[in-house]
Formats: sequence, structure tokens, C-alpha cells
Amino acid sequence: MTTQPNPFVGPRSFETGEKLYGRDRELRVLSALLIAERIVLMHSPSGAGKTSLLKAGLLPKLREDDFNVLPIVRVNIEPPKEVATANRYLMSTLLSLEEGFAQTERLPLAELAGLSLDQYLDKRTVDKDTMLILDQFEEVLTTASNDHDGKMEFFNQLGDALRNKSRWALFSMREDYLGMLAPYLRPIPNRLVTRFRLDLLSAEAAIQAMQLPAKATGVNFTEAAARQLTDDLRSIQVQMPDGSFEKQLGSYVEPVQLQVVCYRLWESLKPEDRQIDESDLAMVGDVNDSLADYYAQCITKVTQANGTPERVIREWFDHKLITPDGLRGQVRLGADTSDGLPNADVRLLEDAHIIRAEQRAEQTWLELAHDRLVEPVRANNHKWLADNLILFQRQAELWLEKDRSDGLLLHGAELEQAEKEAAELSLTPDEESYLNACRQQRRRSNRERILRRGIYAGFVASVILFIVAVYFGISATNANKSFVRAANTAQAASTQAIFERANAQAASTQAIAQQALAQAASTQAIAQQALAQAASTQAVSSAYAASTAMAQAETEKARAQAQELIAQEQKRQAQASALVAQSLLQQLKVKDTLANLLSVEAFHISDLTRTRIQMLTAVYLRGRLPLYQTNSTGLTPGVGFTTGDIGMVSSNYIGCEKDNFFLCDTGLIKLWSIKHDTRPGSNTPTSLSLNVNAINPPGSLDAFAVSRDGLSLATAACSPSGENQRNCSPENIVLWDPQTRQTTGKPMRYVGDISNDKNVLLSFSPDGKTLALALNISTIFNTASTPKPTIILWDLATFTQKGQITPQNGLTQMAFSPDGKTLALASGRGVVLVDMASQQSSDLEIASGPRAVLSLAYSPDGKYLAIGNDLGSITLLDLGAKQVVDQPMTNISKVAALGFSPDGKILAAGYADAGVILWDVDGRQRLIAQTMYKHVEIPDPYPIFSLAFSPDGKILATTSNEIILWDTDPASWVNKACNIAGRNFSQTEWQQFFPGEAYRSTCPQFAAGR
Repeated sequence: MTTQPNPFVGPRSFETGEKLYGRDRELRVLSALLIAERIVLMHSPSGAGKTSLLKAGLLPKLREDDFNVLPIVRVNIEPPKEVATANRYLMSTLLSLEEGFAQTERLPLAELAGLSLDQYLDKRTVDKDTMLILDQFEEVLTTASNDHDGKMEFFNQLGDALRNKSRWALFSMREDYLGMLAPYLRPIPNRLVTRFRLDLLSAEAAIQAMQLPAKATGVNFTEAAARQLTDDLRSIQVQMPDGSFEKQLGSYVEPVQLQVVCYRLWESLKPEDRQIDESDLAMVGDVNDSLADYYAQCITKVTQANGTPERVIREWFDHKLITPDGLRGQVRLGADTSDGLPNADVRLLEDAHIIRAEQRAEQTWLELAHDRLVEPVRANNHKWLADNLILFQRQAELWLEKDRSDGLLLHGAELEQAEKEAAELSLTPDEESYLNACRQQRRRSNRERILRRGIYAGFVASVILFIVAVYFGISATNANKSFVRAANTAQAASTQAIFERANAQAASTQAIAQQALAQAASTQAIAQQALAQAASTQAVSSAYAASTAMAQAETEKARAQAQELIAQEQKRQAQASALVAQSLLQQLKVKDTLANLLSVEAFHISDLTRTRIQMLTAVYLRGRLPLYQTNSTGLTPGVGFTTGDIGMVSSNYIGCEKDNFFLCDTGLIKLWSIKHDTRPGSNTPTSLSLNVNAINPPGSLDAFAVSRDGLSLATAACSPSGENQRNCSPENIVLWDPQTRQTTGKPMRYVGDISNDKNVLLSFSPDGKTLALALNISTIFNTASTPKPTIILWDLATFTQKGQITPQNGLTQMAFSPDGKTLALASGRGVVLVDMASQQSSDLEIASGPRAVLSLAYSPDGKYLAIGNDLGSITLLDLGAKQVVDQPMTNISKVAALGFSPDGKILAAGYADAGVILWDVDGRQRLIAQTMYKHVEIPDPYPIFSLAFSPDGKILATTSNEIILWDTDPASWVNKACNIAGRNFSQTEWQQFFPGEAYRSTCPQFAAGR
């Protein structure tokens, strides 16, 4: 090693006083932005060097500019026991700031706990511009994730303190957590809209970060060596349009990887070395060796810190973060574990910059920090497994790789040895499966061996019995001959007696012989039967073996076909993803027509979340998504769809107060005939109006509902009691035929404790046999306590009341499950499920804890229940598994209305700020990056009161003080994207993006490109 101190810091951050190279431009821009704007949020990918830029670059610069720079704040410190009830984030901030004082000068904990942040800064800062720096600010979100109230209190304190114009603040955090900040930004004076993104190192900055530190110690890091190492570190795998992958040079270098490799390179130099060139790179080994060693050190540290077996961590990398093709895979960050690995390990690996987190559609995904780590990680894992696994474990790995082939199972002495070794090991689930498969094969073999032995023993016994029978037969014949000779030679006097005795003996012997022959015959028959049975058994075994072989062949064939289909689909998805990337690239080049053609072709190849997003965003940004927008003539709190000529139903109120639509004048039911005009640019539906009060008793329209089949419309109206509009009873329920606008059946009436009109809900059961009427509900405008809610169940066959449900908490929304067996109720304390058969209710446990639930909706197949709360979060609950699916889908405004498309692929959400978001259900991602806003009453809008999809899913209607019809038909999106492009691919463009494929017209309405 050279005698000069190592100027490279390795995997740690730079400290104040150390020289940071390659970041001069970023430092100038950030300091200027901070001075000009006062409050700035700096964000970057994990490992970009935010802390290094702060400590080694920004702090000295700010002190030169005469700022009173406070100690860097971290918000993750656990409050001491003496102040355990204090706000943990505020206390952590104050304790961090106290680090700037000597131990004897620090404030007592009890005094700190009684101060707000504003009071503390007034007390402890001098009369000059004060700079507050909060590093790794994502910790306020990741620490105690369910402590929403505590976080909100902390942000309120930050906002109060930063209203003082003599205070500056810089927030520094990882960008994958930016989306989670949204619910807390309102108190901050500028809501952190001024932001600075710190990228990874560019190629030229990376070369400076190599050459300049070495030069400062008198060592020349040659241009050729620095560029060679830079190119190696920024190599990435790029997917081509045909699905293949090509190694190319990326735009950026990971600072941590650069420091790790350069630190190891410096340590390998000889004392007399005054130059680093390509030969030094070769001497120290390639980049793979340095990165592999660093990876191995990190794994060892995680194992030592948390006790997780090293093999578990390595296999997580091999099987979860790296695909079989040698590409980076992704794992979703779970609540406690992430695809099998504890999150405590995940955090240490993130801190070491081996992996990074990426936020997409309000979810966090984990992946290797860089493509350049794939080869070192795989090679190091392979070497470790070869050195540390016994034969049995390696055989299990091979068995898994070869699709659990029976030919790789152990047997005999090998299996017995494996069982002995396994008894002393902590086996993985896959190794347990392999060992059980070996044992099952042994049991099958033992059963077959016992069966073969039984057949053989029966055959041998039959042969022996046959031989015995033959022997007795021969013995009987010989005895008979001996007695005849004896009779011929006897004396005359005794001849007769002897003859008689001999004859009797002969008869007896003959009888014995005949009996023996009979037994032999019987034995022979048994033997023949046994032989026949053996033959039959052998035939059955042969037939079974043949059948098994045939079934196995069919299974292998089916498996091969399935794998081929999967491979084809993966190839299509890969090609579609590549086209989306190319489309984004063309957008950056301001080549919108080409970008739209690529997005349409990607969607044609594979209908994925990402292909929908790319195509649909362009359609929305060009203003092509709204089909129709009414004029604002009053509040429109309800909307639904019917069948036939009358396509849509809405309620309409006029003369309303801005913050209390309970005092609206009499409302109308409007029936809309949705008929698209074929003229370009025209999508105007015609409308018919029906005044409910012209038929109902005098009163005020409260609510309406449309049956699932669209054939029946129910309205609820009440008559005010005297002059008090807020005391309204009774409630009159009438059924209508939307097509004829005539009433059907009998009117139904409920007299009870009704606080005011318009706080009413109506809902048909899926079979149309029951109508639920909810009274005294809370609304988006009225969250104050109301009289106890009541739900009346009406039998629509007899038009009589058949049940009554009295929720214990306030009621904001209700929805029947698709099978009609359950009625879900939303309230200020969560969700309650009511069993319709027993009318018994039970609270629904939601992982995010009880929140004020304002909206809910069942998916068409009944698999999911979407739950929207007052914090802007949508929780998707899997009703079969009874658990939350992934992380909530979050926004910054209350979720006022929810609805699934008929195919269940899209979840539409309406918010209190009049925003509309389309969520992709499978990917839990926004289909349009921007929130779709209404165009009236901004910035003080009415909320989205209601939304509904048309039965065919091609239209989404949303209501506020107007109605907007949105285009949700993918076929229409394709057509509109093509119209925006206005052409097809040229032949040259086609060959560029689809080499080897026959030309096709992406947009049939236009001529083929030349």
C-alpha cells in the first residue's frame, strides 16, 4: 500500500472538513436555490451522496455566507423514558439541535419536552439568519408508520417555526418516499414545492471524483484508467425491441460503488507508486472482485447484526432480486418482511447501498442498486454456496433448477446419509421438500418390493406343493405292486388272509395316493392361479407404468406448452415495456407523434398497466379524455346509469349555500339520453328533466338510486316540518320506471327521528328485491355528530318494511356485496359488515387502523372492498384472504367517492378537492400521472359527490356542481392517440423499432407510412 493516506472514503459518507470532488455544480445550484427560496426539499435516489454533499459541501459554504448553521437534524431518535409521552419527532429534532451545545449547557429533558420548535429556536438561536437542515427526512415517515397524529403535530410545529422569515430550512430525503409526504405538507409555508434533485454522478463528475483526490496526494490517476473504470461502473443492460438485452453505457455512476472500488485500488498500490494506470486496474482485479468483496462484507454485517442466516440473505438476492436471465428483479416492500427477508435486514442493505428502494404508484419496490452488481453478486453467491453447502443441499438446489426431476432424488445409503446430515442442519423449506420427496420415493420403492416378494413367495410355494403331490402319487403306485407280489407267494392256508390284509392295505394306500393326487391337483390349481395372478399383477403393473408414463408425457407436454405460452407472454410484455421506454424517450425529444405511435403499438402488443398509462396520459394531456361537461346550474350530488334510451340519471339542486347543501331548494331528477354525436369534436348528450315533486307529496328530494339491472329508479323525498327546513319527516320512497317516467308499485313511507333532509342514502340489493334506506348520515360537508343513524330494509315484493339496522357509530356510506349477502357500512370509526341473513354486524379490521371512512365500493367479482378515508388513502381489502393488498393508494385530499369499472380493472376515486384519479387495480398505480380536476370553482371547489361507470365501462360520470363524462374505453383511447399522432410509422421508423417484423398499420384510419 502507498504511504500516502487513502483519499477515498469507501462506503461511508464524507464528513465536514473532508474534500468532496465532482459535485461543484450541484453545490452551486443548491446553495443559490436555498438562499433564494428559503425552504427547499432536496431529494435523490438512494446512494447519490446527499449526506456527503451536506456535510462536506453545503455546511462550509453556508457558514462562509454568514448563516447560523444548526447541527444536522435526524428525526428517528427514540425519546428517553423521562419524556416518553412527548412527540417523538419533535423531541428527536430538539435533541439533535442540542448536540451543538456542550454537555453542561444543554437544556434539561423536562424543559425540552415543554417547548415547541418555534419556542426552542427563539430561545437558542442568535439574532441572525438561521439554517435548519433535516437529513434523511424520510425517517419521519418510516418511523412508527401508523402514528399519523404525531406526524401531523410535528409538521404543524415545523410550519409554525418556518413562518419566521429569518429561518431557512433544507429537507433532505430519498425520492422514493416523496409520495408519502403529501398528506403532511399543508402546514409548511411553501408546501415544499421548491425542490432540488441530486442525481448520481455523471461520467465526467465520476472521473473528477477519481482523479482529483489522487492528485491532491501527489498521485496521477491517468485519464485512460479513470475513463476505463468509469465505463465499467456505468455499464447497464438495455432491453431491445425484440426482447433481447444489450450491454450499454449508462448515464450515471453510483458514488458508493466508485468509492468502494477506488478505496480497494488505492490500498493495493505499492509504496513507490505515483501513478494509477490501466495496469493497476488489472493488478487489483476487475471491478467484479471489488464489488463482490464489498457485497460479501455487507452480508456478513447483516448476519452479525440481526442473526439472519447468511444463506437466507444470499438466496433472497439470487432468487428474488436477480432473474434467471441475469437481470435485476424487484421485490415489494412488505409490512414486516419483503418476500421472505425481514425488513430489519432490508434497511441495513439499503444503508450499505447494495439495494435501493423505488416508489411507484404509492408502493415501494426493492431492487439491486445497479445493473453492475448482478455479476459480482451471482458469482460471490455461487462461490459461497459451493464452499458452505454439503452434497445433499447442493443436490436439492439442482433438483429445484431441473423442475423437481425424480431422477435427481437420493436413495439407499445416500438418502440415509442425507437424513443424518439434515438432522444437524437448519433446513430451508425447499430442502425440506426435497428430503420429503426422497422419502416418498423410498416408500414407493419399499411397497413395490414387498409386492414383488409376495408374488414370488406364492409361486415358490405352489411349485413345492405340486412336487409333494407327485411324490405321493408315485409312492402309492409302488406300494400297490409290492402287495400283489406278496399275495402270489404266500402259503395256501394263509393266502386268503394275507391276500385280504394286503388288499386292504393296498386299498388304503391307494386311497392315500388318490388323496395325495387330489391334493396335488388342488395345489397345482392353486399354483396355476397364483401364476395367473402374478401374470395379472405384472400386467396391471405394466399397464399402470405405461399409463403413468403416458400421463407424465402428457404432463410434460402440457408443461412445455404452458412454459412456451408464458415465455411468449413475457416476451410480449418485455417488448411492450421497451416500446413504452422508447415512447418516453421520444417525448423527451419532443417527438410527440412518434411517442404516441409507440405507445399505441405497445398497448396492442400487451395490455399492461404501464402501456395503458403511457397511452392514456397523452390522451388526457391533449384534452381528449372528457366527453362532455354540463354547465354549472347547481349541485349534483348523485349519478347512476340505466339501460335503454335513458342512459344516465342524476340529481340536481339549485339555490344552495356553499358549505351546506342541506338548505338547497327543491331538487330534480334528470334523465339523460347518452347518444354520441358522430361529428368531429361533438359528444353532447341530450337531457330530459323530471320534477319529482310534481308526483310525490310536497317535499324535498333527498336521494335516489338505480337498480343494478338499470330497470328501476328509487327516490326518497320528505316534507319539512313547519318552517324549519332542517327538521324533515316523514320520508317518502317511490319506485319509477326510468323509460316511461311513471311510478311502479306502491309508495313506501317511514316516519322517524330525521334530523334534516338530504342526509339520506338509498341502495338496491344486487337482485333488486331489497331496498336499503339510510337516514341521518354524515357527509363530506357535515362531519359533526348527528342523531343516531338508522337503516330501513324494504321488501320490494310486498313494499313493506322487513328489517331495521341501527349502526353504533355515524354512517357515511353503504354498499351491498355483489352476492347480496353482506351490507358494508362506512363510518367515522372504520367499516362494519352486516350479514343480511341474520342482520348481525361485525367490525372490519383494517391494517391502517380506524380512520374516518368516507367511501367504499365492492369490486364486481366481490374479491376486493375498496375503502377511502379522510386522509386521502384508499385501502384495498382482499375479502377472501381477509388482509390488505399492498400499501394504501394515497392522495392529499379526502376520498369522497369510489367505484370499480365493470371489468374490475379500474378503480375511480373522487376527492374532496374535486380531483378524480383512475387507479389500475392490479398494479395499484395511477393510470394518469396528473389528477383530473374539474374546471369550475377552482381553487375553492365542491367535492366529488358521486361517480359511476356505464354498464359497458366505456364512460365514467363524476359529479360536483356539474357533471363530467370521462372516456374510459381503451378502444377509444387507441383511436384518440392515433388521431393525436395523425399518421402511421414510416418504413424507416418501423425498421428502427421493429427490425425483422412485417410492416403493419398501427392506426388504420391513416395511410401506411412511406
